[in-house]
Amino acid sequence: MKLHSFVLACLAALAAPACDVPATESEETTLTTTSAATTPTRIYASEGDLDLSFETLGTFETRNGVRSLVLRATANRYLEYVFSFVPDDAFGQANIISERRFEVVLPEGHELNSVLSGLPLFITVNTFTGTPNRYTARIVVAPRFYDFLGSSSIWIETDVNPVYVHNGISNLVYRGSANVLADQLTVTAPDGAPVVSRVDADSFRLDWGYPALYLALDPHTVPLTFTAALPDATTAQKTSRLAVRVTELALTSGDAYEVWPTPGCLPETTACIQAQPTGTTDFAACGSYRQVARCMY
Repeated sequence: MKLHSFVLACLAALAAPACDVPATESEETTLTTTSAATTPTRIYASEGDLDLSFETLGTFETRNGVRSLVLRATANRYLEYVFSFVPDDAFGQANIISERRFEVVLPEGHELNSVLSGLPLFITVNTFTGTPNRYTARIVVAPRFYDFLGSSSIWIETDVNPVYVHNGISNLVYRGSANVLADQLTVTAPDGAPVVSRVDADSFRLDWGYPALYLALDPHTVPLTFTAALPDATTAQKTSRLAVRVTELALTSGDAYEVWPTPGCLPETTACIQAQPTGTTDFAACGSYRQVARCMY
């Protein structure tokens, strides 16, 4: 199972355009491992005369009395104007902070939840010089585990993905996973621990609603602790931190709505939904939260 996950991660990294993929947990050969991921890496895109990069690691700050996700970017041209939006709606706030640097601020709550659930964020970027000098960037942000420390018996998947689940509260669930051959796995944190459920003998599902996910993300410096009760009556433990990462960046000088049109319901998603047994509430097998939501009429 570990090898299977590793191969899929490698293929995804090779296929991703203009993307500096966050490091996943490496195959472990010793009892304990560490992964130092405290320094933000960057993600890059270029179009015309503009080279643009974002720090992949988002941080939380209090802005105007509200906790907010802050994403920072750098350009190779002097900036004239920046503006953040989603189709047909201003979203978040983009601010120029120096001649070639800007930030995007997403308040905790509806705006942060919407973007974490898979809604791409667009940023208008106008420059004083260059040809052309008007661009639109498109970013995708997502929760990601990093900074793994502890037993090699526990394998924590990097990705936490939004999925569609009818649960009486919301149709949106954020789902991660961990692999360990264990009788039980518990995950603890000062705030924001997930609901853990067994999938099979050596894999467990980690589910958060948005309120709990936000508590696990802010601050990203506080780790979650994974404790497994192993079949030999011993325990294994591992810690990892959860952060918001910029996972995709693209740039265009054309019409953003034409370059990146909002997808509709995919036929294969509809077919998958209809193929589920009567009474199904969990549609993670049919695609991402937004892919499934578009087909739920």
